[in-house]
Amino acid sequence: MTPMIVTAVDVIPVRLPLREPFVIAYATYPDTLSVLVRIRTADGAEGWGEATPDANVTGETWGGVAETLRRDLAPLLIGRDARHREAALLALDARVEGAPAAKAAIDIALHDLNARALGIPLWQLLGGRARDALQISRVIGMDEPRVMAAKAEAHVAAGFRTVKVKVGDAATPLHDAERLAAVRAAVGPEIAVKVDVNQGWGTPGVAIAVIRAMEPSKPAYIEQPVVWWDMEGLAEVRRQTGATIMIDEGCHGPREMLRAVSLRAADLVNIKLMKTGGIIQAMKLNAIAETAGITAQIGTMVESSIASAAGLHAALAMHNVKTVEMGGPLMLAADVADARSWYARDRVHVPDRPGLGIAVDVECVRRFSDAWWTIEA
Repeated sequence: MTPMIVTAVDVIPVRLPLREPFVIAYATYPDTLSVLVRIRTADGAEGWGEATPDANVTGETWGGVAETLRRDLAPLLIGRDARHREAALLALDARVEGAPAAKAAIDIALHDLNARALGIPLWQLLGGRARDALQISRVIGMDEPRVMAAKAEAHVAAGFRTVKVKVGDAATPLHDAERLAAVRAAVGPEIAVKVDVNQGWGTPGVAIAVIRAMEPSKPAYIEQPVVWWDMEGLAEVRRQTGATIMIDEGCHGPREMLRAVSLRAADLVNIKLMKTGGIIQAMKLNAIAETAGITAQIGTMVESSIASAAGLHAALAMHNVKTVEMGGPLMLAADVADARSWYARDRVHVPDRPGLGIAVDVECVRRFSDAWWTIEA
């Protein structure tokens, strides 16, 4: 394979509308704010990536990611051989500490570009299929119990066998047990109901009390019940309640995963490309988790079809990933590509087309763009 020299990088902030506001413990999102990246090479090849930051999770803002990409990271790619993905990402790390969502956009675009150039789907570049199809659950934003119950019932009627409920009521935390009880009553005993606290209960003492109140509703697991930095507290919640615990905001990459293993803080880990800095670091994190017997999920920051496709390809290629929540294409009222067609009820069938396997609608990108910068040689 001949060298693929990067000659241009497009950086494009976009604002994509959601079908309905997405409410979690610490914020309400009326839309998705992403920064798209397109890497182009001298021979005409291209690859697309996406950064969807969250200041409460990745430590980045929408505008900050755009500027970091435009001024600091994208220029480092010009003149590089795009085949050497890890070397490129090491150069980014040497230039900027952190900035995982910004780096994820470049990581995804490099993977897309390389797989397209080889004429193979991304999952093949990552090692091949570990399974034929993926099963997803629908996520229900935090609301009053009756509203959440009605949404859960509708999702089950649409063919979903698993739902995730967003909780984390800091003011009246025991109200979360009522939310879960209402959802359980609506969907019955055979449907798996996952609980995501998004750090909302704060301290181990509060988390332990609420989890005990939730026991009759039989949650499948409890995700990030305490603040992200309190991994010792997370381990204490796991020991005191016996609940199945998933770590999310508290685990960004391989280093945090090693610490979670050492502290026996979690049974499950939610891997998000926006937290890890892309696919390469996600696979390293997953290897540590798998070695320790901790199963993984590929989660979403409610990205467009671009980053959602990347997450789905990664999930398809890693045996230790047992669940996925890449529901962005289902939640968006308008999208920049066509991964929505991969979804059928609760199943996602990732195609054999080259690269990410999506067709990016450039005119749609322009329609929802806030700016469009091109960094060239």
